[in-house]
Amino acid sequence: MIPTVVELEIRKARRLRVLLVCSAMVAAVVALSCANLMSDSAREGFGDPSAQPWESLLMSYVMVSAMTSPLLVAVLASRQVDIEHQGQGWTLAQVSGFRPGRLCRAKAAVLGLLLAVAVAVQTALVLAAGLVAGITVPPSPGMWAGYAAGLLLVDLALLCLHVWLAARVENQLVGMGVGLLGAFCGVFSLLMPPALARSLPWGYYAVVSPLGMDDGGFVPVTPGYGWLAVFLVVVAVLFGAATRRFDRTEV
Repeated sequence: MIPTVVELEIRKARRLRVLLVCSAMVAAVVALSCANLMSDSAREGFGDPSAQPWESLLMSYVMVSAMTSPLLVAVLASRQVDIEHQGQGWTLAQVSGFRPGRLCRAKAAVLGLLLAVAVAVQTALVLAAGLVAGITVPPSPGMWAGYAAGLLLVDLALLCLHVWLAARVENQLVGMGVGLLGAFCGVFSLLMPPALARSLPWGYYAVVSPLGMDDGGFVPVTPGYGWLAVFLVVVAVLFGAATRRFDRTEV
């Protein structure tokens, strides 16, 4: 039985140990997000709603995710695509009937599923860490779930862009450099004016944040779902058009 293009990409991901890379990044995100849970000052407010222990933990998670997610997306895309640049992988795929654009779409689908699992797991682990640490104030599951969904959507959009970049530029240091730039922009987008954040792909890590800050502490805000929808549609159209054009390119 001839394997489908998605099955081939799953086999490549296993051989490249992409799951191990993703697991390591999830562990790092959880550790960094929960680093302050053991401090005495934080523990004193675990039972006081006015101390906002869950909001503090969620904001830490938002900041760490904005910093690390661009790097994770860049690394995953680079590993999954670089194998095609080695040993005439694109040509061999064409001989098997898999055009390069179709191959890119399959890579994005496989890595997107892995990212979905990673975001769900790391969000659950950060929540669990707060409970284990002793936070007795009831959390807001809807706020956490909403943020996790928004985070995943932004990750998927940037994944598509990085897969295309990795496919078109053989030197993978370029994609990694863009990922490093994205990490810098992602975390600082939380401090940018909203209009400026929306003008950058990595600024959407701030757009999906459910929390803001004022003089009284953390305040819930409504994420910019409308802007996020526009961003996702634009990326989907661009990725679809670029990969279909790639299908007609001899590599």
